Amino acid sequence: MSSPGNKRARHGGFTLLEVMIAVAIISLMMITVYRFVRTNLVAIYTSAEIVAERQETEGLIDFLRAQLEDLPTRQPGALLGKPEKFHDLAADEMTWLCRAGQGVLTTSAPDEYRVTLAIQPVEKSSSELEIGLRRQATNVDEKNYNWLPLLRPAAALEIRYYDSRLNAWVERWSDANVRPTLVQVRVWKIAAEAPLEAILPIPSARTQMLISQPGQPMPIPRQPQPPKRTP
Repeated sequence: MSSPGNKRARHGGFTLLEVMIAVAIISLMMITVYRFVRTNLVAIYTSAEIVAERQETEGLIDFLRAQLEDLPTRQPGALLGKPEKFHDLAADEMTWLCRAGQGVLTTSAPDEYRVTLAIQPVEKSSSELEIGLRRQATNVDEKNYNWLPLLRPAAALEIRYYDSRLNAWVERWSDANVRPTLVQVRVWKIAAEAPLEAILPIPSARTQMLISQPGQPMPIPRQPQPPKRTP
């Protein structure tokens, strides 16, 4: 007959089955915690990446807004634009005149500059695109310019101009004597995603119209409607 002491000794530890069940439970808990932490880290990283990309695009829009506000008041041809395509996507270009300094993102330089906002491949053989500025002095050949990247990557760039005389948005602006009252800019970081869109006013447009038509009342444009787009 076994004594009570021997019975306590026999049941004082865990069986192999109990240990295996405990290890399995702990493993499941660790996997659950790992997945939870990993999912949250991925969500935080993705959110931070989206915020950073949006801030980059908004920075480009803010830069354009400042440029349009500083256009020379009396100079003809200070703002021109034309539609372009690259791989069947919008690759419009807008050109304006500005002085050196903040206008061309330099500390100092002589003469006036003609700056073109455009989208082009990062390298000649690259499929990745970037939005940037072609900077050149007004007294040099058009082929000689400096390229300043502003936003990478980018998929498409669309620019429209509001003509108050027609009360309509147009895709090209070639009138050197009159400026559009509004400029609409749409930037696609990825072609399949929705673009960031902004409508920018041009304060000097009203002043230029007054100068070009002295003594005549300033026409008040009707409320512009967003340009119609085909799906």
